[in-house]
Amino acid sequence: MEIKVTINAPGLEGAIHTLAQVLANYELPVNIPGSEVVEQPKQEVQAPQPVQQAPVQQPVPTQQPPQQAPVQQPPVQQEVPQQAAVPTSNPTYSMDQLAVAATQLMDAGRRDDVVNLITSFGVQALTALPQEQYGAFATRLRELGAKI
Repeated sequence: MEIKVTINAPGLEGAIHTLAQVLANYELPVNIPGSEVVEQPKQEVQAPQPVQQAPVQQPVPTQQPPQQAPVQQPPVQQEVPQQAAVPTSNPTYSMDQLAVAATQLMDAGRRDDVVNLITSFGVQALTALPQEQYGAFATRLRELGAKI
């Protein structure tokens, strides 16, 4: 049986080396039916030899001078960089947002696509679109290339 252990702990090299030597010389007795267990003679472990390593530069913690009287300061709010947010609810859109997005497509020469989209929702004009369908309409506008 072989056991390998890797520990990165500066300052504990000697102790880890000694432990590794002890474990390397340790054998487990095996019990086989009909046979005797033979004790292995114990081997002495030599003192660990110091290992020379290049000095590791550790960050030096900065210490603040002691304050004479505790001063209560308001908590500091740090700005967290915005990451791509995952929507937790359906966004709501206004008629103006839908109209601007539809106009962008029409200006890009996609007038027929916009007209077909409006009629696919069963209305003749964008202003007749029921508010509960604004989200679905916005999704379809995005599929056509509108920025909304």
